[in-house]
Amino acid sequence: MLILKGRVIDGNGGEPIEKGLVAVEGNKITAVCREWEYSIPENAEVIEVKDGTIMPGFIDTHVHMGVGDDYYRIYMRHAYHGVCECIRDMKQILDAGFTSIREVGGISNYLKAPWEEGLITGPRICSAGKSIAQTGGHWDFIKDYPIEFTKHPDRNITSEICDGVDEVRRTVRMHFREHCDVIKIMGGPGLSCQGNKLFTREFSDEELRAFAEEASNYGSYVCVHAHAPVAINAALKNGIKCIEHGTLIDDEGIELMLKNDAWLVPTLATSYLSWQHIDERAPWVKEKMTAIKAVKGDNLKKAYQAGVTIACGCDFGGGTITVHGNNGLEFPLLVQEAGMTPMEAIVAGTKTNSRLIMREDELGTLEPGKLADIAVCQGNPLEDIWTLGKAENIKVVVQDGKIMKDIR
Repeated sequence: MLILKGRVIDGNGGEPIEKGLVAVEGNKITAVCREWEYSIPENAEVIEVKDGTIMPGFIDTHVHMGVGDDYYRIYMRHAYHGVCECIRDMKQILDAGFTSIREVGGISNYLKAPWEEGLITGPRICSAGKSIAQTGGHWDFIKDYPIEFTKHPDRNITSEICDGVDEVRRTVRMHFREHCDVIKIMGGPGLSCQGNKLFTREFSDEELRAFAEEASNYGSYVCVHAHAPVAINAALKNGIKCIEHGTLIDDEGIELMLKNDAWLVPTLATSYLSWQHIDERAPWVKEKMTAIKAVKGDNLKKAYQAGVTIACGCDFGGGTITVHGNNGLEFPLLVQEAGMTPMEAIVAGTKTNSRLIMREDELGTLEPGKLADIAVCQGNPLEDIWTLGKAENIKVVVQDGKIMKDIR
């Protein structure tokens, strides 16, 4: 039996419990209450961090595993090298308090079984498998290379090229055959890939509808990479339920999101770190980021104030800039750029995100009967939300009832 004592933020958005307690038996939470309301058994292991805050294990709903931030390198190294990087990065993510991830393009789908068997350590995995792109689109990475490089199974293990409605349907079905949980498509150009005009869209209406229909048939949904309004709005009009980035979302897009009960994952941390290391990025990245910055207004704040459901995802891929383990940077940036309160940001990264990975009955809040995924930080993140941005401030991580990190 495990007892955690300290300030409790249960993930539901209410007032924290000062001098609180969370009891764990096996892999389940059995009690969440004030210290004096619970009689601690003599055989229980008690964990207490001085001025510590106990929260649900965090969930990052936009990561890329085994990718990195140098896209030439994807074609230069072997797939097995990417797997090794992925295993390293998964441990770093867990150490930052993130007990679950939704990967939206990468290799973690192949690591779900090894994780379940206990062969590797890391967050629980909800995976989209390979991101799906059109020929010449975002994540058809390097346009100087022949298309055959994109299709090489030992080199590009993060994206798949798909054109036309029939290919769309078959590709989605193959993804689910390979036990993917959701589908990720590239609905418009991106910052990291060579070429493509930034303010355009990709995939036709017919293709978008086919993606959405096939995912719905499997009881799942499609998330779409989209920066420009033309890409965002086309996706929403054709049944896509989750917008990734949504950087330049306009009033029509906000209205469509509310009408369709769609999700927005703004992925702020990757831009934050990219600007700090802009001269280390490929030349086209700086050009595109500068173009975005010139026209970006308070789009995210407007969406938040209108009531759009905003989830927490950092868009890290590993490498030397968007280094996994810094995933908690997304929390203070949601406060700074979206206008959330610290409590709302924490809820976005816990309860809200548990719905996005379709595990809300098991994860996302500290409640009796739920799985014991727990993060304990030093200090009070409601007073200083930036404390969650540093893995060294996460003192204890419990996953499935097991202590995975303890640096008190």
